[in-house]
Amino acid sequence: MNVLIAMDSFKGALSSVRAGKALERGILRTGGHQTTVCSVADGGEGSVHALAACVKGEYRTWQCRDAFHQRITVRTLLFEEEESLCCAVEAADIFGLHNCEVSSATAATASTYGLGELLNQLHGHAIHKVLLFLGGTITTDGGLGVMQGLGIRLYDQMGNVLPDDCNPLFAFDHWDEEAFQTVRKKLGDMKLLVGCDVCAPLYGKEGCVLTYSAQKGANAMQMHKLEQQLHLLEQRSARNLMQEGCGAGGGCAAGLYILGAELTFGYELINRYVRLEQKLHTADLVITGEGQMNHQTLQGKLPIRIAQAARKEGIPVLAVCGQREVDCAALTAYFQGIFTIQQGIYPLHEALAHTEEYLEETGYQLMRLITMAAGISHTVLKNQKVTIAEELCRKGKTI
Repeated sequence: MNVLIAMDSFKGALSSVRAGKALERGILRTGGHQTTVCSVADGGEGSVHALAACVKGEYRTWQCRDAFHQRITVRTLLFEEEESLCCAVEAADIFGLHNCEVSSATAATASTYGLGELLNQLHGHAIHKVLLFLGGTITTDGGLGVMQGLGIRLYDQMGNVLPDDCNPLFAFDHWDEEAFQTVRKKLGDMKLLVGCDVCAPLYGKEGCVLTYSAQKGANAMQMHKLEQQLHLLEQRSARNLMQEGCGAGGGCAAGLYILGAELTFGYELINRYVRLEQKLHTADLVITGEGQMNHQTLQGKLPIRIAQAARKEGIPVLAVCGQREVDCAALTAYFQGIFTIQQGIYPLHEALAHTEEYLEETGYQLMRLITMAAGISHTVLKNQKVTIAEELCRKGKTI
């Protein structure tokens, strides 16, 4: 059996490749199977690492602010495409959620300012194309911080300039139109492709505030205010920000779209280089998964994208995860089976420490079961053929 393994990273534990390799080791222990590990991502954590496995490039570091306005070093991937210099950036490296302790204070403070600083530097180094992977962020500022980092002044209702050391969305009323047009024209020299990790619109029931801001620390009052402000942002931009993906990165995708960026899905962006469909042609089974599978997975996360691609080719798909939301029945429609890797009840830090080991064991046990099931099916088919043969012979016919 040819098994294609296309795992997302397990946040805080393993990259896409390491997760896939661990599963592969378990599968190969059963013998008689061929495996292919495909480095993939959906725009969240590990996207640049996954891309690095597909292109010839080198890492380059830059200085900018993080979500809380501290100076940090950010690593990006530089590579050439059609004789033009490209740069791949993971937004989570600048303002990622990681394992931060979140509260209403973090929601009021976290900003995307550092990304604006970085884009300025990339423009100054003659980067022709930027692939920005937008997922796993701690911010909900509608991308207004990016605008500040690019040099656009933002104002409140009283005409006061907003400070650049807090979440500007709360007090935002309008921007300096002249500076806005200057920056937008400057960014036009550099093709900016944004790989969104979710298909969320900017606001509403499925938008970035009501779906994600609570896990980033926002309380009920903050969520109400942020939701109002996102409506205002759409009004000021005179653009439709309810398109799929605009809610990615706490609405950062919307802010970048206002500035002229092209929005796509992170999986589709990486797949331009991975070319998963070609690998599916020889696969009998696909195994995908991520650290946690829940209702958010349904918003276009990697396992769903992989399952959809495999379904087009008529290939069965299994999902493997660290934790699964039990009452999310909609997930089961995409997979022939969903399996968790946990071997018992452990504290989170201990479970994360054993992720690689548990993935290998799960791969081993899964393939033992599949091999046994295949053997049973073969026996049943063989017995059916004998029965049919006997019946035909009794009637004086041959097969």
